[in-house]
Amino acid sequence: MTTTTQATIETIMTRNPVVISMGTSLAELAEVLEGNQISGVPVVDPHEQIVGVVSKTDLVSRLVEGGRAGFLPDLARAASDLEEPLGSVDDIMTGDPVTAVPTESIASVARRMASECVHRVIVIDAERRPVGVVTTLDVLGVFPG
Repeated sequence: MTTTTQATIETIMTRNPVVISMGTSLAELAEVLEGNQISGVPVVDPHEQIVGVVSKTDLVSRLVEGGRAGFLPDLARAASDLEEPLGSVDDIMTGDPVTAVPTESIASVARRMASECVHRVIVIDAERRPVGVVTTLDVLGVFPG
């Protein structure tokens, strides 16, 4: 029987994650997040290698900063209705995101998530291409009760 300390993140990660390219507009980012019902997405370069991560929180912060948001039930509409563009994902993403490889233990990744204060870890292959995402909810789902 595999214990939580031995189990690897490949057993709990969401495979083939939605990714977004550098330079993508914030309106398109909002559509991707809402259309896929996700709260964050890895950002990749032209070689599909991870360069950052961007979340709904990052997007809302930019909208609020621009004085464009109160309560935003529809982020995609709020971002696309702007008279002037708010920039691209490059402007709001967190560069150098926390990453892991599929064979890392769940316990090790959980410790890193806690120490880095992040809610998602991007799982990458040997070429630094995203192959999965592990969230705090994925990790919590491993523990009983």
